[in-house]
Amino acid sequence: MARFFSLKSKKQADAEREELLQIEKREQEERRKLEEKELEVKKLSEDVVWFKRLMAHNIRMPLAIIVGYGELLTSMNFSSREEELDCIKKICTNIDYLDTLSKVLLDNEQEDLLLEKKYFDILECVRQTAEYVSVIAQKAGIKISVISSKNEVLFYGNRIALMRAFFNLIENSIRYMNRQGNIYFTVEETENEILVVYRDDGEGMQADEAQHITELNFQGSNKKAGGHGIGMYLIKETVEKQGGTLNVKTGNGNGMGVYMSFPKR
Repeated sequence: MARFFSLKSKKQADAEREELLQIEKREQEERRKLEEKELEVKKLSEDVVWFKRLMAHNIRMPLAIIVGYGELLTSMNFSSREEELDCIKKICTNIDYLDTLSKVLLDNEQEDLLLEKKYFDILECVRQTAEYVSVIAQKAGIKISVISSKNEVLFYGNRIALMRAFFNLIENSIRYMNRQGNIYFTVEETENEILVVYRDDGEGMQADEAQHITELNFQGSNKKAGGHGIGMYLIKETVEKQGGTLNVKTGNGNGMGVYMSFPKR
């Protein structure tokens, strides 16, 4: 009889241990699922913050251009009907650009617009970008010049992405030059590569800070309110996606130089 009760107690103890193990496994699984949910929520929150920063950074310049030309239009300070129509055309073109950019950022199905590559005149793209922002630059006392020994420089890549990068470069200069001056775009090509050099004669920044300027979220000692620390990061990312390389040279009082090199297809 004692042996019977001993066997029963052992079976009961084993059953209880097994039940405890199952409870522990279920608790571990619940904890794992909870941690996964917390990570998902955290990532979603980070994605929302990133998206808001990205939207704010990308639409700021086109909106400023539209406002600038709108103010010029309402001033009615035109010497001819052709100048007035040209102003209206630039507003419409920037609205189209903003519409395309919004689709790319808001609609996953439109993301391919930034991946499509074809031949276009990168010199004309630079000139058009400079022309679009001329009103804003003039208000800041900045003159933009485009320099090239060529009449046309054919480039195989994505025009929307590069124009966005050029917009970002000019916006950075307008925000951080801290004085009136000049912006120079130089576009040239050799037998093997296409070179786009961007320079301004603003205050520049310290050399030890310049080496971090293309890092995400980096803002130097000359940071301004409303800055996001993603401008140069996005520019470098765009250049590299087009198969190119980007280097930055600057120094206190020596302006900013951004050197982009793309292999010819």
